[in-house]
Amino acid sequence: MFCGTGALESARGHLPVAGVVSIHGSLARDQSRKNEALTAKILVENPADDKSVTPDDYNNLIKEMNEGNADWQIITYAHSKHTFTDPKSPDYNETMAKRAWNHTLMFLKEILK
Repeated sequence: MFCGTGALESARGHLPVAGVVSIHGSLARDQSRKNEALTAKILVENPADDKSVTPDDYNNLIKEMNEGNADWQIITYAHSKHTFTDPKSPDYNETMAKRAWNHTLMFLKEILK
């Protein structure tokens, strides 16, 4: 499993994967790279209070995925910071972490048919 950024880069790099899940990953990319077709299904699980993701990063990702004609979705988790899924983190949000896990399982069930 890759980090959230690595998952997105796998889709951007056209690795032979059916889908990717980015959980609290960096959404930004080098803006000098052109938007290309994205064939992997993409699930982004984004914490609403992640200070490492700017509104521009978020909006640019949506633009990139739309221009790439990707099958994508973004789920944003309320009251959650970057490490909301880590039980050892002071920012752990048990409710949102459980939801993120269930969303991941639902996505994997779809792409691993």
